[in-house]
Amino acid sequence: MIRFRRLFDVSNEVDRRQLAEVHEIFLRVFPYDAATADRIAAVMRDATKADFEPVLLTAEDERSRVLAFAFIYYFPELKCAYLDYIASHPDRPARGIGGALYEAVRELLVNKGGHGLFFDVPTDEAERLKDPARLPANKKRLRFYERYGALPVLGTLYNELPTQANDGWLTHLAFDGLGGRHPLRRAELRRALARIFEAKYRMAPDHPEVRRILASVREDPVRLREPRYTPAEETAVKRGLLKPMKVVVVENHEIHHLRERGYVERPVRVDAVLRGLDGLPVERVRPRHFGEDPIRAVHDPHLVSYLEKVSSNLGPKALLYPTVFPIRRPERRPREWEMRAGYFCADTFTPLSANTYRAARASVDCALTGANLLLSGDHLAYALTRPPGHHAEWSVFGGFCYFNNAAIAAHLLSRRGRVALLDIDYHHGNGAQDIFYRRSDVLTVSIHGHPNIAYPYFSGFADERGDREGMGYNRNYPLREGTDDAGYLEALDHALADVRRFKPDWFIVSLGFDVMRGDPTGTFAVSARGMRQIGERVGRVRIPTLVVQEGGYSRWNLRRGARAFFNGLVSAWY
Repeated sequence: MIRFRRLFDVSNEVDRRQLAEVHEIFLRVFPYDAATADRIAAVMRDATKADFEPVLLTAEDERSRVLAFAFIYYFPELKCAYLDYIASHPDRPARGIGGALYEAVRELLVNKGGHGLFFDVPTDEAERLKDPARLPANKKRLRFYERYGALPVLGTLYNELPTQANDGWLTHLAFDGLGGRHPLRRAELRRALARIFEAKYRMAPDHPEVRRILASVREDPVRLREPRYTPAEETAVKRGLLKPMKVVVVENHEIHHLRERGYVERPVRVDAVLRGLDGLPVERVRPRHFGEDPIRAVHDPHLVSYLEKVSSNLGPKALLYPTVFPIRRPERRPREWEMRAGYFCADTFTPLSANTYRAARASVDCALTGANLLLSGDHLAYALTRPPGHHAEWSVFGGFCYFNNAAIAAHLLSRRGRVALLDIDYHHGNGAQDIFYRRSDVLTVSIHGHPNIAYPYFSGFADERGDREGMGYNRNYPLREGTDDAGYLEALDHALADVRRFKPDWFIVSLGFDVMRGDPTGTFAVSARGMRQIGERVGRVRIPTLVVQEGGYSRWNLRRGARAFFNGLVSAWY
């Protein structure tokens, strides 16, 4: 089995191990170029400092061992890329890995909106070779690329002029249009060559050799060499090689189905989101089962025990709503378990049933499975949880939430680095704020309806900044009623700036589609287009990210919001 994985800024243990394996393969295949191996490693360790977007794509086996790699310069402003190196491990059977990796590179670039891929390929013209013994291998390589419609560029000095860049070893510049039908224009080639020389060789556009090559690009459109070995067979880009997002779907959530009139937190929400994900590049993962310890690490053990006891004592159709709230004597818990609902609950509309505890535990398992995917080296995972969790505090449940799925996942990840938790549900993420308010290893940021107009009303004000060790590690962005795309994106930019300054190792996003226009519980006016832009901006953070589902109670919005947000998220990552 072959899987493809993109490394970003080498932010976790799995990334660091894979980068070391890439370095080893490079030195085995190109032993004469250790400096380039070190340069690639340095770029990937701090990718944000590069003047291009470095793309390191690996092919790995079922044991996550690197079988092959491709290193690419991507130029977002030009929508094109330069394939610098592609190589397979010399001691492991090839079995078509190089071809599969090249196809994955093409898919990745198309997902990013790329229009073309450039690369150098050794010449197949015997009279131009320093070592004629290389001719058969060079012909084989050009034959391979011709299958994809990738052909040498003609009519320029690129493959004729010895330069500082090629050190006298003349190569063809090849171009792969990634299945597109538009010809390569002269201006496009000149811009691409200028960026390649600048990014790879540190040769500015006014360098004499660069100027000569750019000036030699005169034909428009640019001519490509006719195929010499085989007709182009596979110019279309294959889909489905990359699985950029793993989705963990909560199991047996249907048991938590309260048929009360007006109760909007229903099983159909999960189905609506899944319909929205249809056709997107996702891979579904079954949840693992965890014990109570991760829950008790985040919640008051008395609350956990109470929810378990209530569920075991209620009849199949019984519902328990809190009616008494002992706010004057909170140190004295009521002796009757029926009366304790108000002791642990924040509102009157979050009932308990015989299935509450089991459903809440399953939702936690879903989020923890997503967190463990990140710990195992995945960069992007989505936990489709139900019931939601972001209103559950250390010792309080409410707002349809019983255990705080995102906070439990954040605490688990915090053992392996700093965590930023961004809540983009319409309602304030009071649960995570309460749980981490005195901690500095987890940054909590929430964008939400102003507490003067939106649940939970008592928290989410801008002056709530943390306490003691956690001072400055909680940020709130309360927004006015009717906030539209522009207003929301402005607040999101501020929130993401907070996240970047914190420099987390892990990123958790509590996602609510109730920010969209028409949600029965919200007052914002975010559109589907706005949700895509939110996903894109979240994705550009490029820190291992777990998205945890929270609210959103319009079936139409759940479906189109999921499609828009995750389209944006995946396109930004890949």
